[in-house]
Amino acid sequence: MALFSVKMRSSADGTHISGAERIVEKYEVPDVCAAMSKRAMTHGKGQPDAITVTVTAIDREVERIPALPIAEARCADTAEARDIVINALVPLTPHAAEAWNLLTTVRDMRGAILFHAPTGARLEPDHARGVRVTSMDAAIATGERPEAHSGKTRVTDALVLASKVAHHPAVLAEVCISDDPDYTTGYVASKKLGYLRVPNIKPDGSPVGGRLFVVDTDEPADLITFLEHTPVLVGEAE
Repeated sequence: MALFSVKMRSSADGTHISGAERIVEKYEVPDVCAAMSKRAMTHGKGQPDAITVTVTAIDREVERIPALPIAEARCADTAEARDIVINALVPLTPHAAEAWNLLTTVRDMRGAILFHAPTGARLEPDHARGVRVTSMDAAIATGERPEAHSGKTRVTDALVLASKVAHHPAVLAEVCISDDPDYTTGYVASKKLGYLRVPNIKPDGSPVGGRLFVVDTDEPADLITFLEHTPVLVGEAE
């Protein structure tokens, strides 16, 4: 079965607004391209002046992995959300508070921070760009393909990404805060913790967002290759 990677990026005045991607069969490509363009035009961060949709044939083996199990934390405000995230990271790194501070103060990164668990150092080669996680989608088995429903939800998109990231043995945990001003639920995820949704991780209306991976490796090249280039389909949680 021939599969294609479909990716969308939108921007305004050179500033990134939104992105999306799918791994689909040939017959799905036209409808998916149209759906992505529509999504780009209705994003909460504003009207784009440029939308790029790229379709590429996948010429390598697609890895299939299970989704992380989903849980939801109870937190009434941003202070409680911060404590939940830091407490989740404390067993993994002595620099848990530093990781949170870095995530919430770095601005305008298109990719993720690679946070070295033992030292607290940043390992991504380009600190302005970060590391992009691409080439992934929900497998048909999840029942959440757009052709079967009204469209992939934000939770599904994030769960697919978090599951791919957690699958690599060098990744201890991920923390994500959406940069969408209208979306205030973030998450912390790992193989052990699962996908823990964290409400009120930022104030309503805040454009602040970011992604950080806590990793335990001194040589991140293999991890970066996996995250940016290995195609992955995420199925139902085990």
